[in-house]
Amino acid sequence: MGIKRFRQWPLVLTCLLLAGGAFWASESQHEWALSQRAMVAADEGVHEGNKIVNFRLPDKYGEEQELYDILGEQKTIVIFFTTWCEVCSEHWTNLKEMKEAGGLTDIQIVGVHLKDLDPDANLSEYFSGWESLPVFVDGDGTIKQEFEIVGMPTVYLVDENKQVHKRVLGMLTPDLMEADAFFSQ
Repeated sequence: MGIKRFRQWPLVLTCLLLAGGAFWASESQHEWALSQRAMVAADEGVHEGNKIVNFRLPDKYGEEQELYDILGEQKTIVIFFTTWCEVCSEHWTNLKEMKEAGGLTDIQIVGVHLKDLDPDANLSEYFSGWESLPVFVDGDGTIKQEFEIVGMPTVYLVDENKQVHKRVLGMLTPDLMEADAFFSQ
């Protein structure tokens, strides 16, 4: 009888370790745990076919603006970002170069800076040379929560009717842009 009890200890110990690991992953602020939770939450938020949510926020100059006023009736790329995100910075550089080279004609680009995650950003310096780019500042994270942004950049391709054509988690790649009907003229 004593030997039977001893044989169950590995099973009990394994169950305890798995339960402890699951609890750690759900509560940890470790980078791995955060990325795993972000992938699970990535299916939430504003999605394809939804009308993009209108919001009113200050722009990078502090003036209150409304998204629908900026969108008008043209295709728009809306990008949620921070300045410390290296992928975001590379994305902005690539988009600016494409615009200057005559690409993305008839497509507007709008930024939404997530200030609650990036409070010390200097947007004037960050967008030096691209002052005409409309950039909203989400100071308290309200819009980030409404859109359920979990990673950066998060990109929304919005059509002329303010419908979300596609939500892209990460940067717009040349392959994606070449293959997606949103970018065909």
